[in-house]
Amino acid sequence: MTQDQNSKFDYKKLAQEPTIHFLGLAVVIFALFEISAPGDIKQLEVNRSEINARILLQEITSGEAATEQQRRAIEFAYVEEQLLVKEAQELGLDNDARIDDMLAQKMCHVLSGDLIQPTDEELEQFYQTNIERYRVAPRLTLDELVLNDSSELSDELARLFAAGTNMDEIAGQVDSSTGVLPRVTQTDIANIFDIEFSRQVFSAQIDEWVGAFSSNRGQHWLQLKSKTEALIPELSEIADRVRLDWIALEEENRLQIEIDKLLESYSILINEDAELL
Repeated sequence: MTQDQNSKFDYKKLAQEPTIHFLGLAVVIFALFEISAPGDIKQLEVNRSEINARILLQEITSGEAATEQQRRAIEFAYVEEQLLVKEAQELGLDNDARIDDMLAQKMCHVLSGDLIQPTDEELEQFYQTNIERYRVAPRLTLDELVLNDSSELSDELARLFAAGTNMDEIAGQVDSSTGVLPRVTQTDIANIFDIEFSRQVFSAQIDEWVGAFSSNRGQHWLQLKSKTEALIPELSEIADRVRLDWIALEEENRLQIEIDKLLESYSILINEDAELL
């Protein structure tokens, strides 16, 4: 069982999440907005250059050009952010260059003291609907033998590998180093070596040696010692993790509903001519 499946439900940890901070800020703003918002349509002006800067940052991070759908999503997210900041300013909350972080920090305790909770039925339904996200990938435990000599194997050494001989026995006869790769996934192996080698390893039988993979360290040989098949834990085993996921999604949905309401009271103007400072 993975660490997050065994972890206890931690309200303090949830309250420290950046997304929860943002949600906390929104909760307070919307509460005050319901009390004091006038009926007139207000105007929010944002600069196209700021939006383009966000798009550029996303492209640099991902290493590829943003699609039209991604560009529109980034633009809308920026407008929403600026809308919340403007509301916070108009409500007399702290106003400086770090307003987002400052307000989120101050609202953290508000949300953490009033967390929504799913019913047993809602938790079960969420688990069943999203059951694939909780699938645990197959994992292998491998012995790793690295031969310091990169030359072709001797007939005797090739025979030992073919026979599935124990790592320590082989290591005692050659210049090498040894190690263990515990509970690694196919992705883990691909990241360490490469995709094709990871496929070969995951196709191996118990005690079978797979190699050699050449690197600047020498020849890498991996021997399969045990395999845990893919599985989906029962809800009772990961209830705290599922509950956290439900809360995060529910808060996100409620936030979006309130943002949509707030947007109805604004006329959004994107200034195409403003220069990015």
